[in-house]
Formats: sequence, C-alpha cells, structure tokens
Amino acid sequence: MLVRVLSSSYLGIEPFLVEVEVDVTNGLPIFNIVGLGDATISESRDRIRSGIKNMGYLLEPRRIIVNLTPANIKKRGSHFDLPIAIGIMIGMKFLNDYKGILRDYILMGELSLTGEIRRADGIISGVLLAKSKGFKGVIIPEENLEEACIIKDIEIIPVKNLRDVVNFIEEGIIRSKRIQNTLEEKESTLDMWDVKGQIRAKRAFEIVAAGGHNIIMIGAPGSGKSMLAKRLPTILPPMSEKEIIETTKIYSIAGELSERVPIIINRPFRDPHHTSTTSSIIGGGRTPKPGEISLANNGVLFLDEFTEFDRIVVESLREPLEEKRISITRSLGKMEFPANLIFVAACNPCFCGNGFDEELCTCTPYDLRRYSKKLSGPIIDRIDLYVEIYRLNDSEILDEERGDSSEVIKSRVLNARQIQNNRFKNERLNKDMENKEVEKYCNLDSECESIIRNAIRSLNLSMRTYHKILKVARTIADLDSSENIEKQHLLEAINFRKK
Repeated sequence: MLVRVLSSSYLGIEPFLVEVEVDVTNGLPIFNIVGLGDATISESRDRIRSGIKNMGYLLEPRRIIVNLTPANIKKRGSHFDLPIAIGIMIGMKFLNDYKGILRDYILMGELSLTGEIRRADGIISGVLLAKSKGFKGVIIPEENLEEACIIKDIEIIPVKNLRDVVNFIEEGIIRSKRIQNTLEEKESTLDMWDVKGQIRAKRAFEIVAAGGHNIIMIGAPGSGKSMLAKRLPTILPPMSEKEIIETTKIYSIAGELSERVPIIINRPFRDPHHTSTTSSIIGGGRTPKPGEISLANNGVLFLDEFTEFDRIVVESLREPLEEKRISITRSLGKMEFPANLIFVAACNPCFCGNGFDEELCTCTPYDLRRYSKKLSGPIIDRIDLYVEIYRLNDSEILDEERGDSSEVIKSRVLNARQIQNNRFKNERLNKDMENKEVEKYCNLDSECESIIRNAIRSLNLSMRTYHKILKVARTIADLDSSENIEKQHLLEAINFRKK
C-alpha cells in the first residue's frame, strides 16, 4: 500500500515541501529510507519501530520503502520521524485517514522509543511553509507550540504521542491550540549608567544604535570596552514582529531554541571566543548551518580581542558586513543566510595593551608595526566608527556622575529611527542607504563641502569611507532632529574615523 504524508525541510533558511512516500508491501522484511536523508533520518528506523510497538501496535514483518521527495535535495532533521511513522501506520492499517486530513496538514516531530513526540528543530519554518502554500494547518510536538504560535492565521495541532495523532486523524478529537505569546522585550539588568566616564564612547554607541552602524573600539585592558558592547542592546529599539519571526526562524534551524527559550524576543547579542573557527562565525559545514554572524541577525555581533581572531575569520567578514548576507556554496547548492546586524569589535592598542601610555608600554617599534598590520585596510574600511578608549583617572573612577541611563539614550535613538522610517518608508536605516540615496539625503552646503574635501585629502579616504562618513553624519543630524547635515554633524562624523 502506498501512502503519502506531507512534511517540510529547509535549504539554508528557506523551507521547501517534502512528500514522504511510504510503500508497505508483503515480502522480505526490510526498512529502507531513500531520498538523500542525513544520518539522523537513517537512524530514525529504529526509533520508529520501537515507538509504534510501544504504543501497543503489533508490527508484522513487512517490506517498507520510504522515499523523501524531491529526491535530489539533501534533507536533515529528526522531525521526519512523525510523518514516516504515520505513513507506516496507515500502510499497515493501524490507522485510517478516511477524512483525507493528511492532504491538508504538514507533519513534523521527533519520535521517542516510547511513542512520545518530542521537540524538533526547524518547526517554525514548516509552519511558515504551510501558511504560504495554503495548507489548513500543521501537526507538531506540543513542546514546539509556543514557537509555532507566533505565526498567525494557521491551525496548530500540538500532539504528545502517536495516539494523539491517531485520535486527531480518525476522530478529530484534538482541536487546534494556540498560545497568546507576549512579544514584549524582556527587561535587561544591564544599563549604560553602569559605565563610568567614557562620554565619547557612549556618544559613539548612541550613534551606532540610531543608524545601525558598525564600530571598533581600541583601548587598554579594563577601560570598559566589553561593558559598553554588552549594553548596546539596551539602547536599541524592540524588535518588530517581523524581526522576531525571522530571528526565531534562524535560531530554530540552528537548534538554538529550547523549552526555556522558545522564542527570540530580545535582540540577539553574540560574542564568540577568539578561537572560533571560520565556519562557526560565518556558517557552513558539510550541511551548511547558520554561523554567529547569522545568529546575530537583527542584533549585535561582538568580537572581543578582534586582533586575536584568525586572519581568515577576520577577512571573511568583508562581504557580509557590506552585503548584510552571507552566501555559502556547497555541492548541495548555494545557500544564503541573513547578516543584517550591528558589528562591534574591540581590541588592545598593542601586544602589551598599554600602547596609549608611552611610560607603561613595553612593545618595541617593530612590535607596534606588526600589531598594527593585524587588521587590514579593507576590513577597517567597512567599519563606520573608530573610537579610542582610555583608562579612567582617579577622579573619573570616584565620580558619582555617570551620564544618561539606557532609557534616556534609547528615547533619543527611537526618535532618530522614527525620522529614518519616515524618510525611507520602511524598516531601513541610514547605514542601508544606496549611493543615490546618499546623494539625495546627505546634501552638503559649501562650508561642509570644503570640510569633507580637506578630510578626503588629509585622511586619504576611499569612496566607501566617504559615503560612510556622510551616513554617520546623517544619523548625527537625525539625533539632533535636523533636516540638513550641518557643520558640527560632519565634523563629529569625521572625528570618528581612524586618523
């Protein structure tokens, strides 16, 4: 008997429909799964056999062939356990789909040896696919219910075990269930007020948050670089519903969701160690998965000790920082992962870390030249703001005055972002401006033209850097609610370039 059950898989982060064909016939008792499934799918045979048996069904020796269509695309994930098991149960007449329910639903879920249906990765992708294809609903593990419920206008059928699925298909006993998710940002215990001094650095981070720009901090150990970076998400606007869905989708595919964190509501903050490999940062592997640069999408990627990262890792950031996406090509095909993030890097000024203090620095001139060459011109060229951070003196350390709190800074950032939303009529920021938009929205008067002309000559600016300065100046003007870029805005933007 040939049975067809619908499920889904994904290539990169894009889902596609998979038709699970199950052929149960008399003959030599074998159980084969074909259609380019990974090791997890191949191992599902034993889980499925035990799961069906331990739910009280007598499995007679039969010839079982399972085909995952389309057969020319690699599939991965344990969520194929459920559709394969249901196909076998119908083929062996343990279950009768006389209502034709399986035509209207996509099935996903991992099977335990007891017949329980467990959490699986990539569920939200399947829900989005079902909605886009016009299916009535999805049948998923109950543990994935909260994740699935952020997608509206589709029926969600949560199940605990195979018996629940049988009851729904034959009798419609289980009704669709939906949780009202609270998509409000969870309050952070961190605050910009915690950082003493560093007024210029805080100003730089306000500009970064307002325009979505990238920043690098050069400073001595203990000067507050990591503290500042970790508090950047506290002055960023809350994620929109679209951003929450997109980010949760990436985390679901990467296997980063759990019962404790079923949805990504707060903006991601990723800070991988400097020993991380290229594939862990950029993404990839034999079957490509999102890397840290994609897990930080709609949030912040912080690379501390930037100069200690492998040079290949550092240079591989060039394209995604510019294009806001990463393309990975393998024999399976080309996959794209999003990388629309704020990039924050931090490093010491030299090997000993005291490069800003000639009396304390123990590095030789050769050491200083060698250290300065660790970061290439092209990677620095893709960073919008360059900030030098110095150790606090005794009065700054003991002073109780700490500047504005995250809440106050965030209110100014929200106002600047609203100006950008009105300008571009969408969710784009100043950092996303194309060349024509830079010419349109970054007009300079004669005095400002003279200033930028001198900066181009003295700093030897590239065309990319010139545009970045104008974009930063536009953001500073937005923070001041100024319609035009004025002299002070342009000078401040130039002042945040590496001299």
